Amino acid sequence: MQRKILLLVTGIAVGLTCLYGENEPPAGSTPVPFKTPKGFPKPPLPADNALSKERIALGDTLFHDTILSIDGTVSCAACHVIEFAFSDDVDLSRGFEGRLGKRNSMPLFNLAWKDRFFWDGRAKTLREQVLEPIQDHLEMAANLDRVIYRLNQRESYRQDFKKAYGPGPITKEKLGLALENFLLTIVSHDSKYDRVVAQKATPTKHEKRGRSLFFTPHQKGGAGCFECHGGPHFSDFEFRNNGLSLVDDLNDFGVFKVTGKEKDKLKFVTPSLRNIAITEPYMHDGRLPKLEDVVKHYNSPLYKSPTLDPKLKAGGLGLSKEDQAALVAFLKTLTDPKFKLE
Repeated sequence: MQRKILLLVTGIAVGLTCLYGENEPPAGSTPVPFKTPKGFPKPPLPADNALSKERIALGDTLFHDTILSIDGTVSCAACHVIEFAFSDDVDLSRGFEGRLGKRNSMPLFNLAWKDRFFWDGRAKTLREQVLEPIQDHLEMAANLDRVIYRLNQRESYRQDFKKAYGPGPITKEKLGLALENFLLTIVSHDSKYDRVVAQKATPTKHEKRGRSLFFTPHQKGGAGCFECHGGPHFSDFEFRNNGLSLVDDLNDFGVFKVTGKEKDKLKFVTPSLRNIAITEPYMHDGRLPKLEDVVKHYNSPLYKSPTLDPKLKAGGLGLSKEDQAALVAFLKTLTDPKFKLE
């Protein structure tokens, strides 16, 4: 199946953010302005990794190249597939030799607005985040120094890195910057919901009811989803315990593993609900197969623990079956058609 390269910085925009720092693209390269979609704040782009055509193309190539794995069989794109909004369709991602990962693959879009990465927020920058899967023994299982050696041995990569980041050997820092540059350009903002807001589309009666439930507090008879999944990203990117019980064979305590603080037990990042209909299965461990299961989770009594988020209704929302279906119908309007392969 032929892949479709997405350089989404060319979408509709009302503002430009183009930050250039000391690490400007080499002479002769082509700067690419970041175009901020209507209704979105300008993202804090890294000042030392200005977007350029050469850097984006290099990052795209690296993202899809199996050279980054231990034996040349796995690429970043193996677990981050375009038609799944750069996630995959299994509960726990499979890496080198089919090794089973510990968490569900996260979709990769609108990363320019994030300041913490992974389900537990352990990486503070994209350039830091992208190097971890390359070295993780359950994912690409490679020795990073060996990967850099391979890249330096390939003439095409030496030339591409020179065009993107100037003369000098390829380094792990440049590898991180190139992948970061590409990922910053994957922007999702054009769903049916966005077109409805812009009065360019009409919701069905079911979708309209679901939207009302989504944006109405549960104290007033709604689902109150917006309290954690509000704003243009349909997430505030905070870390919360959403009432899931522990799974014995995974024993995943989320942010607690990073901080060691009791207050962080069972907390994971609040994911964006954009493109949620094409990123199944759901939750950090992919335990819920369908959107209907997600709604059912919040509609039922939640697993009680000291860190359960206070914004959640511990006893469940108590929505009727019809309202649960309406909520699912609304969530399906958040899909961006650009992720559909032609």
